Amino acid sequence: MTKYKMFLPLAAIFWLVSCVSSPAPAPQQEEKPAATAPKSDARNRAQELITGEKPASQSSGTTGTAPEATTTASTTNPALTTAEAPKDEAPPELSPKEKQFFENYLKRLKYMMVVKDGAAVTEFQKRSMLTKGNEVLLKQGYDVVQYDQLLKNIEDQRAAYEAEAGASMSITQYIAQKLGADVYVELDCVPRSSTENNRHYGEANFTANMYDPSTAELLGSVTFRTDRSISTSSQEDALLNALTAGTAQLMPRIIRDSTTVLRNRYANGIRYQVIIQRTPDSRAVSTFRRNLRSRVREIVMGPSAADQTIMDVYFFGSLSDLEDACYSAFEKTPGMESAYWVYTRGKTITFNTGT
Repeated sequence: MTKYKMFLPLAAIFWLVSCVSSPAPAPQQEEKPAATAPKSDARNRAQELITGEKPASQSSGTTGTAPEATTTASTTNPALTTAEAPKDEAPPELSPKEKQFFENYLKRLKYMMVVKDGAAVTEFQKRSMLTKGNEVLLKQGYDVVQYDQLLKNIEDQRAAYEAEAGASMSITQYIAQKLGADVYVELDCVPRSSTENNRHYGEANFTANMYDPSTAELLGSVTFRTDRSISTSSQEDALLNALTAGTAQLMPRIIRDSTTVLRNRYANGIRYQVIIQRTPDSRAVSTFRRNLRSRVREIVMGPSAADQTIMDVYFFGSLSDLEDACYSAFEKTPGMESAYWVYTRGKTITFNTGT
């Protein structure tokens, strides 16, 4: 009993000492964050500056996934380019055959030269100017409409012109179309002559306008002032020399400017006009246009009515080639299989559906 009483105080003292000397264990959830929590960027940089060593957290651990995320984001950036607005498609390049046709076409343009009505020149002077202009054109390999041929066609075609075209175009444009001219040139001039000390002088101011016979659009305009021409015989002789010499000097500029404009204007095909008469069905017209589209460069619809359709067709080929292409398109178009040719004038070809 006495021993038991002595043991109790000793056990109590031992328990108190053990409680004081042993620290309380830290909760488990606090130990793991202390071991695995990543360091901040600022702390990592500071440690690297002090120790000269790169912290392990930058090459491993949870922060190591940042470069991967950057790489992933960069690989997805190209996909954003698909959201950009598509650029206008350039027209298809010309085939070697089309290029060859176009160059040959520009080398053999057909010119029709006229003198503007009301120009202050005599009939003989007018004829001399046009003869000289045609001479320059022929020497460079171009086709021309001779003045006598022009006059004959004006007389022969005047009735047809009044019935067919009327006030819609000038008779000069109408004849240029009938004769297949690519350019018609209208010359105008203001001549001057004088006499000094038994010497006669002549000079003139020229204006030349170039037109597209199909549309009467102005292709270009050239002005020129001649040098003074001298003659010992008469003012008329001096003036005639100035007019013919001025025409010869003006022609290279006319050829250059008109060729340059046509090269740019017809870069996607020679402009032809197709007229289809008796076309009450607009769906059939649309089908015909789609069938023809695969054989030409471009089709632009013009003014149309219930009984007639007009379209501009751009095509590198002759008018007969275009006619064949139209027949092929007609055969594939329901309701137009029986279409037939009516007439051709210049670069305009007219068909009738036969319905």
